[in-house]
Amino acid sequence: MRGTLKPMSKLTATVLAFFALPVITALALQSPPDTAPASPQSAPANADDAAKPTGDATKPTGDATKPTGDAAKPTGDAAAKAEFTMTSPAFKNNERLPVEYSTDGENVSPEVAWTNAPAGTKSFALICHDPDAGQFIHWIAWNIPADCKGLPRGLKRAATLDEPKGMRQGFTGWGKSKGEGYLGPAPGKGSGDHHYTFTVVALETEFPADKVFTARELRSAMKGHVLGKAELVGIFSR
Repeated sequence: MRGTLKPMSKLTATVLAFFALPVITALALQSPPDTAPASPQSAPANADDAAKPTGDATKPTGDATKPTGDAAKPTGDAAAKAEFTMTSPAFKNNERLPVEYSTDGENVSPEVAWTNAPAGTKSFALICHDPDAGQFIHWIAWNIPADCKGLPRGLKRAATLDEPKGMRQGFTGWGKSKGEGYLGPAPGKGSGDHHYTFTVVALETEFPADKVFTARELRSAMKGHVLGKAELVGIFSR
């Protein structure tokens, strides 16, 4: 019959298979896989890149790079030179002077001390006066040794002392009749508070051992030799 297909010969089938197989294989290779490979950007280019942290990781935050205020600034004591100061265990600055140091009590000198004297100090001088009674003088002293850190309570009343060695004392506002050395407060009754001011002066000199001064003469002799001053104020009234 004209419409009936004849079976393919073995030779023909072999030839067709020979040519068709490469075409089928090529088409199969061009088909996309079911799962897409990882993006090349998601993997490090090499081991060194994988070991390096990102830019954000390498930079510390602002808080980490800046020290705190307390750490960045030295304390007041470290930033500034220590101040020359005067103190007493008997009373605090601008507080009441105990009656025992007045003429109503034992009338003895209070213990005083000073710290942080200026470098180059060769001697100290001391003046105690009452600015509320016309600068009345209650105590003057000079040639206090440079290694002296203060004066004890109840210092001897004399022109020259053996301890501290070589220290000299002068007359008070009462004059020669009362002798040399400390004489305490004796304000008028009802005159209000008086501010007894103790001043220690660091000097870059010392005076001749036999030199005698009034308060005014001592102040004049100290001019040009003062390295520093420290004050302590005791208040007393009747």
